[in-house]
Amino acid sequence: MSRSQSDINPAAGPLDRLTRSVVDYYESKLAQFGPTAKGMDWNGEASQALRFSVLCGICDLDGTSVHDVGAGAGHLLSYFKDKGLNVEYSGSDLSESMVKAALEGHPKAQITRRDILTAKGAERYDVVMCSGLFHVKLQAAEKDWQVFVRSMIRKMYEMCRIGIAFNLMSDRIDYREKALYYSNPGEMLDFCRMELSPHVLLRQDYPLHEYTTYVYRNPPER
Repeated sequence: MSRSQSDINPAAGPLDRLTRSVVDYYESKLAQFGPTAKGMDWNGEASQALRFSVLCGICDLDGTSVHDVGAGAGHLLSYFKDKGLNVEYSGSDLSESMVKAALEGHPKAQITRRDILTAKGAERYDVVMCSGLFHVKLQAAEKDWQVFVRSMIRKMYEMCRIGIAFNLMSDRIDYREKALYYSNPGEMLDFCRMELSPHVLLRQDYPLHEYTTYVYRNPPER
């Protein structure tokens, strides 16, 4: 697939209508703050780097292929380069503006405008990652957003050879923002074990109000 190719179905389906407002939201942040951590709607670079570090704990990534769902401006690729990780990186995002920003920072990267739920083809990657995509639901109903999240996780698992890693806001907190989506860690663990794989690891051992889930096709080496 070429870097410039768009794999977005122009016919708006139910999930497309659900996520359009979220794409607009992130594009407004990009326009306001540029291709920075705040432009991706993170509090700052430190929390963004911490999330990346936890995601990368899924396995030894050296020599693997990694696909970044909701790649934004390609900051995960920047993280890989900063850490000297030998990773065959590719990414996708629903936002044309985000893809443009990513390719401006990484002209040779395989980052495309693509909806993995509707995209044709059967690309497979060793690891599929997603950071922050599921956090902001805006005005979407909780049940509708849960359908979207679980549909994405199922698709990510279809695309992987080794496993997937993604993060979600935890509902184990005493304050909530209406625009954010909070997930029950136990329910997510059960969902992954029942529908995807028995080999699941859930991490809440880092100082953010969220958790990261690894789902493996086979028991991981430790």
